[in-house]
Amino acid sequence: MTTQDFIDKTIGKPWKNRSCTFDAMDCWGLVVLYYRHVLGIEIHHDAGYESETDFVTCYKNEVEFWERVNKPENNGIFIGYIGSKPAHIGLIIDGNALHSRGENGSVRMDRLIVLERKFTKLELMKYAND
Repeated sequence: MTTQDFIDKTIGKPWKNRSCTFDAMDCWGLVVLYYRHVLGIEIHHDAGYESETDFVTCYKNEVEFWERVNKPENNGIFIGYIGSKPAHIGLIIDGNALHSRGENGSVRMDRLIVLERKFTKLELMKYAND
């Protein structure tokens, strides 16, 4: 699947907590689907994700598989913080953010500057096994 095919297939799909399907997905599910179907990579997927632990717990269990970078990288991710806590994740595609917004939201594409204004900070990463 090409990146554009993936974008076309996911834009507007509903956010659903702990979902990782093309019918509905949360922010982490979107990242997993992209790596699986576009890049052909099965990224580490913590068991705590399905058990509905909070995002911070999932983040702490997954972050070791990612490497921090100083600038946005295509096929990388962003982590959006509220205060000092990670609260949201999404993909970096052509300098923009593809992400699934929570609670009655859906998958959308935004410019990174929009997310920089929404969150206390953005952390940029790439998959360490990439």
